[in-house]
Amino acid sequence: MGSSDRIGLQALASRALLVTLFALFAWANFRHWRDTGKPSGLGTTALEAWVAVLFLTRRPTERVSRNTVAWIAAPIGSFAMLFARPSSGGLPALPCELLQLAGVALALASLATLGRSFGLVAANRGVKTRGPYRFVRHPAYSGYLVAYCGYVLANPTLPNVALLVVGTGFQLLRVHEEEQLLAGDPLYQQYSGAVRYRMVPRLY
Repeated sequence: MGSSDRIGLQALASRALLVTLFALFAWANFRHWRDTGKPSGLGTTALEAWVAVLFLTRRPTERVSRNTVAWIAAPIGSFAMLFARPSSGGLPALPCELLQLAGVALALASLATLGRSFGLVAANRGVKTRGPYRFVRHPAYSGYLVAYCGYVLANPTLPNVALLVVGTGFQLLRVHEEEQLLAGDPLYQQYSGAVRYRMVPRLY
């Protein structure tokens, strides 16, 4: 088997794993809704579905980071919450779902701006300055964080909290890796000078 065949099999296996994890996450939340009558994870499920679609249809790039940290942080930061599961005992469903949907709206607006330039591992796929990127440099990650917080507030188990902490930590690593890779791009230097904050205005 040649190297191209191995790469093809690895890509196929990663796609199959992602689809399986998403299906299990979506089914767990749907079953919880069916059994309890309380919606759980509608916003987060929609967000993860769209991220999965973008991952499967993303445009390849040769200008991708070769840093091991970037390759570890990308899948964990992106998909750690697929291991979260619904539970009882959280805050009322409606405000938590609204919080999730607010995060989803921000994330989807950001991802729509990226289009097929979306990617997991840090890479230079062109500098985006429109839409939510006028306010923070990594608005998709901001949307993920809001949506995931809404999910965990509705389903506050220890494993879910741990997944939120771990996932957020690796998302911050992704931000760092992307900033490091783009630091040498004059367009990004100009952009980062105009948009000071990475994810949260006046905070970070």
